[in-house]
Amino acid sequence: MKNTIYGILIVITAALFTSCEDVRFGDNFLEQQPESFGVTLDTVFNNRFNAMQVLTKAYTTLPYAIPTGTSIKLGGDLLDALTDLSYSVVSYGGAQRLYYTGSYSAGTEGANSKYLFTDGSAWTGIRFAWIFIENVDRVPDMSAAEKARAAAEAKVIIATHYADMVRHFGGVPLLDHAISVNEEFVFPRQTIEKTVDFIAKLIDEAAPALEWKESDENDNGRMTKAYALGLKLRVLLFAASPLFNSDQPYFAGDASTKKLTWYGNYDANRWKLAEAAGKAFMDELVANGRYDLVKSNTASETAYREAFRKAYFERDNGEVLLSTRLNFKNNFAGRFCGGSDNFASGQTPTLNFVNLFPKADGTDFPVDFDWANAPVDPFANRDPRFYETILTNGRAYKGRLSQLYVTGLDRNDAAKDGTGLLLYKFSQDYTSATSLGAVDSWPYLRLAEVFLSYAEAINEANGAPNSVAYDMVNRVRNRVGLSDLPAGLNQQQFREAVLRERACEFGYEEVRWYDIVRWKIESAFTNPIQGVNMFADVTKPTGYRYELFTLKARAWKDNWSAKWYLSAFPSEEVDKKYGITQNPGW
Repeated sequence: MKNTIYGILIVITAALFTSCEDVRFGDNFLEQQPESFGVTLDTVFNNRFNAMQVLTKAYTTLPYAIPTGTSIKLGGDLLDALTDLSYSVVSYGGAQRLYYTGSYSAGTEGANSKYLFTDGSAWTGIRFAWIFIENVDRVPDMSAAEKARAAAEAKVIIATHYADMVRHFGGVPLLDHAISVNEEFVFPRQTIEKTVDFIAKLIDEAAPALEWKESDENDNGRMTKAYALGLKLRVLLFAASPLFNSDQPYFAGDASTKKLTWYGNYDANRWKLAEAAGKAFMDELVANGRYDLVKSNTASETAYREAFRKAYFERDNGEVLLSTRLNFKNNFAGRFCGGSDNFASGQTPTLNFVNLFPKADGTDFPVDFDWANAPVDPFANRDPRFYETILTNGRAYKGRLSQLYVTGLDRNDAAKDGTGLLLYKFSQDYTSATSLGAVDSWPYLRLAEVFLSYAEAINEANGAPNSVAYDMVNRVRNRVGLSDLPAGLNQQQFREAVLRERACEFGYEEVRWYDIVRWKIESAFTNPIQGVNMFADVTKPTGYRYELFTLKARAWKDNWSAKWYLSAFPSEEVDKKYGITQNPGW
């Protein structure tokens, strides 16, 4: 981080304190040699247009999960490839190169890791945001309300970056102003408590000045009060979960002793704080409306699928609280797809994931299903989200039926084709009618997550679910035609139902990893990862024979260590002695 901060400081500070009045923003603002251009703070903040470009630059650094552009995390893999939901067959990706093999360490933390600590994007965004906050008041052609709103947006950008970091590392260095080159470079990691409180404080300060929802559709993607309150719930839910909120640290070590990776105790009030954050959001939603789950017009599988697709895939759909993007149209679906056949073979859903999806009526898929003598198609009559997330055999695809049986059009080589299933979400049919050339948008936070997080917080804060918790979950289920959850669930049963619902709803949306980490679900790391081979066989009731198989075990399966719950800081960052204490186990 020290090198990253120095690099940012050298260019930005030179730009802000030289005498030339030629203002050039965008990539040139960071990448050109300082002597080739120059601006002063007075020049940057002497009008609204220039000032807002500083804020825009901060916006461009927001987290984006599609592996496209430069500085791609996980070497081009998706985060779900590290969970029990997905298996990556991308040989050059971080999943195969570092995590599956057990090669990940503090020394290999870098371009193939799941968080690019030294990439600089987050620190760039944080610094630009602070520069804006500290100087926006001098802009002459902005009203007080405009200045307050824009400064609030900058604070939420900072909060977003730190919210992302804390889920990967625990307590982190906290920059509370725009660092200058003359400061002493000492940036110690802060405790979990200080880090979480810092994020919550930024959001609390920002929320009153933000619009609940953008009043101008051209502002889609700007920070809103709805997103800020939803982000606060996400952070407080993570903080209240057993990884940080426990009577014992997840792993002993210096960082744990210093309370950098846990609070040092269990406090039920942390769940109460998350519950209160959820209620605050819901109170605002009732008062202001303008957000709702995307719903179907008719009770059909097709309509339910279309509603769910719109919810995660389209901008400004009334459900997405914040979308992040790199371009207007970026063909990001291409990153999900592999080979000349253009099907999403790089990230393959697991049978473990398949089995989480209920049947179309909302009842569980039988755990004792006889795959060897399948009496019915095991993939028929399932949760509509299943078909929007996972492609299996005999489903509408590219104007025909998919052929994922061995030797079929979509499963040429069983030895190389991962789990025997293909990813459908985001890539869809990979045609111009679906995802090819689609508007670029990542659903960073959806209303459905707020509902399920609030339900979880209620359950944990009160020792059991109440009617509000049930209502939150059932809204999400009913949207795709599923029945309500069974009544009378106890705390543990309801918790498991919520976590399962989150997996089905947010597969490939970077939710599952954080759920299994914050709940320390060791079984998600140590259970076998399974796939299914399908063979055409006219002697079988379905016309196909199903053979389950176990994929090559990930290194942590038989050598599990809780150190995997949090990432390692890069060794070189620890060695620079500016205040990084390494996470335990690394």
